Amino acid sequence: MSENSTAPALAAREVELLRAMLGRVDQSDPAAFNNLGVLYHTRGMYNEAVDAFLRALALEPRMYTAGRNLEIAAASPGACDAQLEELNARVEADPDDLDAVRARARLLRLIGRFDEAIRQLDALIAENPEDGAALLERGLIEQRGGDLRRAQRWLERAINAGARENSFLHLAEVQYQRGLNEQALATIEGALLLQPHDADLHRLHGFVLGDMGHQDLAMAAMQRATDLNPGVNAADSELSIDARRRHSPVVASMLSVEPDGALAHYGLGLAFRQRGYFHEARLELDRAWAVGEDRQLVLHAMAELDLMEGRAVAARVRYDELLAHSNSARWWNEYGVASHQAGDLKQAAQSYREALRMDPRYALAYNNLAVALHGLGDAEAAAAALRRVAELDPSLVLARRNLAYLMSWRGELAAALSLLRELVAFHQNDPDVWFGLGVVLMEAEKFDEARDALSRVVRIRPGHAAARFALAETLDRLGDAEGALRETEQALRLSAVRPEVNLCVGIDLQRESPDVIGAIDLLRLGRGMPLTGVELADKDIGEWLPERHIPQPDLSLNARMTRLCDEADDLAGRTLYGEAVERYARALELSSSPECADTGLVYRAALGEARAWCLLGRAAAAGELLARLYNDSPDDPEVMALLAAVHLAASDESGREAATVLLRRVHDSAQAGAALLHYSGDLACHAGNTQLALSFYRRALTRDPLRPTPRLAIAAVLRRRGDLAAALLEISAALALVPAWREARSELARIHRDAGRHAEARLLLVQMLLEVPTDLEALVLLAGTLVAEERDDDARVAVTRLQHHDPMHPAAMWFEGVLLARQARLRDALARWRQLAMDVTAGEWRSRAEKAIAEMPDGWVPPAVHSQAAACELAIHEYRVPDRPVWHEAGVANSARPNGESL
Repeated sequence: MSENSTAPALAAREVELLRAMLGRVDQSDPAAFNNLGVLYHTRGMYNEAVDAFLRALALEPRMYTAGRNLEIAAASPGACDAQLEELNARVEADPDDLDAVRARARLLRLIGRFDEAIRQLDALIAENPEDGAALLERGLIEQRGGDLRRAQRWLERAINAGARENSFLHLAEVQYQRGLNEQALATIEGALLLQPHDADLHRLHGFVLGDMGHQDLAMAAMQRATDLNPGVNAADSELSIDARRRHSPVVASMLSVEPDGALAHYGLGLAFRQRGYFHEARLELDRAWAVGEDRQLVLHAMAELDLMEGRAVAARVRYDELLAHSNSARWWNEYGVASHQAGDLKQAAQSYREALRMDPRYALAYNNLAVALHGLGDAEAAAAALRRVAELDPSLVLARRNLAYLMSWRGELAAALSLLRELVAFHQNDPDVWFGLGVVLMEAEKFDEARDALSRVVRIRPGHAAARFALAETLDRLGDAEGALRETEQALRLSAVRPEVNLCVGIDLQRESPDVIGAIDLLRLGRGMPLTGVELADKDIGEWLPERHIPQPDLSLNARMTRLCDEADDLAGRTLYGEAVERYARALELSSSPECADTGLVYRAALGEARAWCLLGRAAAAGELLARLYNDSPDDPEVMALLAAVHLAASDESGREAATVLLRRVHDSAQAGAALLHYSGDLACHAGNTQLALSFYRRALTRDPLRPTPRLAIAAVLRRRGDLAAALLEISAALALVPAWREARSELARIHRDAGRHAEARLLLVQMLLEVPTDLEALVLLAGTLVAEERDDDARVAVTRLQHHDPMHPAAMWFEGVLLARQARLRDALARWRQLAMDVTAGEWRSRAEKAIAEMPDGWVPPAVHSQAAACELAIHEYRVPDRPVWHEAGVANSARPNGESL
């Protein structure tokens, strides 16, 4: 690696250690090199990161994540200078070194500098039109740019010129994306004669066969791909720079644990953990466990990592194993924290007491016991325990801050302020202490002092979301509306919800590494947490949004109609369909005037109103309008699709048949765009014709290969049909395009769940909830997964969180009934389900409740026990038409793609 690394801020010892990681990586594992590149990139070692990503791509040229990471890393100043300079030097030394010229062009393609790559490749091809490697690179650039027709021509030329390195695979992939399934099948079968052990070819073979309706052959091809390469279908297994969680900055001290001797992996894991690199620490500890290093040490270190990352269930399992062999006050305290995280306050309190029996002067266990007692409603005992901590260890700031909060909640504001002012005098750079002071000052209505204290927090830790929310409220109380708005915007960028002020527990690791180990996050079961960052009263809205009359300019009739249609298009693009309907209707009213002579405007307004009604889920209201439009333009694919939605709204057999006929005509139309094809696929699903729906989605993908939404729809249909392997492949492709797409990750969780991979589903859902705690869909999926795993305690925590957001949530009521039934509390379970059965809006959950009630007598078994699939199947109205904007055929503003681009 280059010695002029772009990591001047890192200590020399750490740079040496990170570079040494290169020798520890499996030299045949592309994912390991990709992950190593991400590690380098996060430390500012951009040149080393580029090297690592290039090595990953050399091992696996089709590794999308490494390619995307390389593009991001290459954008850093000077990141690729060493590689390009080396290749330039080779070319200058020998202009006839075609391998160096091709390697330079390939590197330029990989880092996204397509124009430069094209110029160099075109020069090579002009000199030698049969340069197969250059022709292949040229085709890959066109494929990446989305021009599939040109890409196919280049790839065919490359194959005719003798190119063999994945050229058949790329050609078949382009043919498949264009919808030329027969050509793709012929290309793949020809290639398999030459490369019978290529897992990627077998995988693509399965896609094409499945698209052509040969499901058994497709499954066999997918299984063959998996047998050849078990990782070919892996989803979300590589780190990505733009989606990866980043931890706190490194501490000032040097690495204190040497990665040598009998505990090499364990020592390196502790070193990474000490600096806040938790992911890397876990990898090293896993390796330490695998090679047999001291199991007790490794197990404890992994358990502490679980606590820091909120993995309560995994932590409790590890501490159970530790405590089964020996006792330790520290272990009992940490077992209590794991129970606390899981919401089991009684077990947590008991564990803290066990720690105190072993060490009566263990101040941290007293603090944690106080938090548990407060959660159990015993505020007096909690205060007594916190006062005991002050006697045992006055330096434990955490406990004294907890005591101040407890005093303020009991109305002892003067005592709380006195304690907090004493703390900030001795801990002037502790943001949590200043935040506590600011919060209590707000309760005491000392807003000037509160503003100063909270501003201090923001200066010390700009990412303190709770402090910014509190500062916004304080500034608003002081009349600084502009400052309040600014701080609220900053806070909402950091957190979608306002974090609740609550008592905090602790473990010894936090005191050992205070600069990188943050607060332990506990599930908040007591005090309420708002779902939004700000709260508005009616009077505030009236003051901020006063109604005022805006005089309309004197425009011609056509100009007014155009303006109304433009406004309606904009409103529809922002999903305000009701407002859009009103504007289109006003434009149609104007069209009845004799002055109106523009039939195109009339058609635009009528079609726009019909479209808006359909997207509102009220297609029947557009029936008369669409009948007129169909008489005027019977071949317009958009009119046909909307009229199909009207027929489906009738919910009868004749309506479904009429809709299917119209949808087949849309399918055969060459004028339908990608978004309209996708919408038509949704309608075909609603009509129950999943084969036609799949064909629509595939055609939408052919029209726009970089559009991820059809892949999600295809995955959902395949999952419902039970083709889970193919569904996993599609959702993996969607996540490769948009790694952080919430809907795709939810669908991936459903696929894991339906395949019985509950652990994978659970880990994915927990990660989603760590990122967005208010994601109710993920909470519902997590509750169902935990019920299916028979993890009743954990499922109860998830149900409690659902009820915290919505006490009458249908899924929460259903799962609560299941959990009660498993405890043999059939009367309570029946009461929940009867209540749910009376909710006409509960959809599928109501049907389950009615079925459970009917099965209650004589040897009744909880539905989640005798049929896990029925209990955890979480699709509600799976085949309904989505209420989202879906197409843009005549100037209509579209909804945003998951990656922020327009449709």
